[in-house]
Amino acid sequence: QVMKTDVERGLIMIKGAVPGSKGGWVTIKDSVKKPLVDNVPFPAALRSEGSKVDEAPQPEGGEA
Repeated sequence: QVMKTDVERGLIMIKGAVPGSKGGWVTIKDSVKKPLVDNVPFPAALRSEGSKVDEAPQPEGGEA
């Protein structure tokens, strides 16, 4: 489960166990158990140098 993202550092924070060794790379992709629905948004993109990034809203619940 994706908990939040850090656009500036290019991080995706997830909840749960991740297989593999510490410091390794993780591939994130769409589910293979559920069919892809029509009109799925694809917000992912590579950030180009000098592009402006909008601030993501902070989650509620007192996360530090």
